Amino acid sequence: MSAPRKDLTRTEDDIAAMLHASLSKVSRQLRHIDLPPGVTPERLRTLATIHAHGPIAVTALAAMEQVRPATISRMISALEEDGYVKRREDKSDKRGVLVSTTSKGRQMYQRANRQYLNQLNEALAKLDPEQVDMVRKLAEMLGKLNSALDR
Repeated sequence: MSAPRKDLTRTEDDIAAMLHASLSKVSRQLRHIDLPPGVTPERLRTLATIHAHGPIAVTALAAMEQVRPATISRMISALEEDGYVKRREDKSDKRGVLVSTTSKGRQMYQRANRQYLNQLNEALAKLDPEQVDMVRKLAEMLGKLNSALDR
């Protein structure tokens, strides 16, 4: 009697594990960009969120970055010290503080973003047109997946 044939379709767990591994590797590879001294990938991600959503309340930023307010406050202090962000009083909430990017912060973020896009464009240029179309479809699906993950 022969052994039962293993199902060749991937389970949702297999797909989730493969997706996580691939996205983690891409994320690590994209960390190899030229950042100013003291700017870590985490600080750049925080700056990107401030750039996209600012001026933003510190508490809202902490929630978006999924870190404690004390952690985000330290991150903001470091970015502020380097001249990338500025704080100001929230006129609608006298106890609140809003954070926004400075011109220097926007320029640094845009420079880093161009480096990311250049890396991805170089990788896409190595694919054939059919593969590029598959990556486009994957990007669209990842957008839907992000929406599904939003809480």
